[in-house]
Amino acid sequence: MGARLMLTVAEAGEPQPDLPGLDAGALAVGIACSWARAGCDVLLVDADAHGMCLAERIGAATRTVLPPARRGLPSLMAARTAIGPQAVTRHCWHLAVKVPGSVRLLAAPTHPDGARASAAWLAERAEQLATLAALWPIVVSMPGQPVDAYRTLGAAATQRVALAGSTGTAPPGGLRAVLNAFGFGFGPDPVTLLFEPSDAVGDTGAAAADRRFPGAGRGLPGCVGPVNAVALLGGRVRRRDRTPLASIDAAAGRLRGLSDQSAKPSAGKTDCCSVPAGHDKQAHTRAKARVRRATTAGGTQ
Repeated sequence: MGARLMLTVAEAGEPQPDLPGLDAGALAVGIACSWARAGCDVLLVDADAHGMCLAERIGAATRTVLPPARRGLPSLMAARTAIGPQAVTRHCWHLAVKVPGSVRLLAAPTHPDGARASAAWLAERAEQLATLAALWPIVVSMPGQPVDAYRTLGAAATQRVALAGSTGTAPPGGLRAVLNAFGFGFGPDPVTLLFEPSDAVGDTGAAAADRRFPGAGRGLPGCVGPVNAVALLGGRVRRRDRTPLASIDAAAGRLRGLSDQSAKPSAGKTDCCSVPAGHDKQAHTRAKARVRRATTAGGTQ
């Protein structure tokens, strides 16, 4: 018996320093891929209400085309059907990740008006979406300023993470450290603070995250250094990206662990890939096989 896991990833609500390469969309992709590396079949939902084009960003990083109008929230809304496993699978893109698990992307529209409408539509069906966590762990990306739809989705989640930019305290390294020795005034590298928000969307912003650092978010790593978002979205990983990516992997692992701990004591410790409560193991295996076949068949169209 496994724990259900639906994670929302949001940004702090107040104006803040520029996030060093990391935003809610990129972090959500990074966490989903981390869980897939652990063998999970992950559903990545882009609940973007501002038209930040996560599907286009992933496509640019991986040199693929992932139009949401063909598969995504727009096509799912047009189908006028309930949010169920088969319906969601038909309207998802299967991301090309070379890992034991898989990542399915339910993409948001790219136009701000369409994104706002799709986020509101998804929020009205937040409970339906949450039921899918019995089959797949779910990561919901909620980038940009908080809106009512984000609060509704956050209330339906089992785990929540928010991020905020901060100036950082560690001295710069590499060539800039050498130049500082000769009087050049390079400041500390900016960082992204990860924390567990006190409400369904985010805390009051970067200042609240700073108050909770270190040890913010029930054992989350606290901060992530500058990282190229392309590396999180499936593109080339540079050497300098390896440390922040390892921090994100650690955060993702702890979030899975927190979900395991929330399961009933009698269930024993399992991970997010375990058979959900009340499911026959063979039936669950057959269902996952049907989903994988449907997704593979759709990807060849």
